[in-house]
Amino acid sequence: MGKKINETIGGRIRAYRESLGMNRESFSEQVGLSPQFLAEAETGKKGLSAESIYKICSSSNLSPDYLILGKVKKEKLKNPLDRVIQEMPADYSAHYVRVLQTMSTVIAEVQKDSVEQYKQNNE
Repeated sequence: MGKKINETIGGRIRAYRESLGMNRESFSEQVGLSPQFLAEAETGKKGLSAESIYKICSSSNLSPDYLILGKVKKEKLKNPLDRVIQEMPADYSAHYVRVLQTMSTVIAEVQKDSVEQYKQNNE
């Protein structure tokens, strides 16, 4: 059971880091852990001590409730997709976050093109 817990917690850290668009080196520097240790924690090869959990949570916006239990306070859920991401297995959430980031980029580009086209048509 310990390995599964380590993988779940590590997957949440990885998904959170990737949702910020940070690479492992910059995130590990931010939270005060070595990149190698962070890599092993994210893959579930190493468990996290209370001190490591404290470092991660106190130097980022990651809540200990979410990190350990996968729970987010309802008032922090800004939209329905947040609930979907919260309830999905950790190994899926990193991929889902990447898909959402790509979709967001595409939507922003389409909006920009639409505004430019509207301006051209109305000049």
